[in-house]
Amino acid sequence: MRREIVEIKGRVQGVGFRYTVSAIAGRHPVSGTVRNLRSGAVEIDVEGDDDIVEAFIDDVLAHPPRMARVDAVARRSAEPRGIRGFDVGSDG
Repeated sequence: MRREIVEIKGRVQGVGFRYTVSAIAGRHPVSGTVRNLRSGAVEIDVEGDDDIVEAFIDDVLAHPPRMARVDAVARRSAEPRGIRGFDVGSDG
């Protein structure tokens, strides 16, 4: 089990980014959340099997919403929480 926290910067708020991430999560057996940060970035907190988490993150970065622009991505590992499901969080 692996957990990654991914911060995506650019034009990622107000373009449907969180809902796109949630839809992509539905295609991968991952758990977690996606939320807007006050800084204007989006944070994805995802966990699952190593290969699946990597495939999910690759899918998100390869298929952002049409109006989005990804300028920077920062990733860090964290201790898995063992949560179930994938939720769209509120604005941070």
